[in-house]
Amino acid sequence: MGFRTAVEHNPLVAFGLLFAAVWTGVVGVQIVSQMRGVTPGSWVGQHGFGGLMGLIVMGAFLALVLVAFAELGEPDPAPAEWPPEE
Repeated sequence: MGFRTAVEHNPLVAFGLLFAAVWTGVVGVQIVSQMRGVTPGSWVGQHGFGGLMGLIVMGAFLALVLVAFAELGEPDPAPAEWPPEE
């Protein structure tokens, strides 16, 4: 099933994945704009190390969303038969 066919069959899933990816990107930009330096110092409040860890977690989430989009574009969801028929 191609990506276009998958969206035609279930557009809510594709919209949900796209919305989650965009929202994660917006939150990531907010974190980058608010975090301070990563150097040790005052670890109270919004510090750089916490922001960096949050960005790493959000990056992993975005990678999973990209994998889900890639799976929507797969031509055939089933594995090949074994032994192959001749």
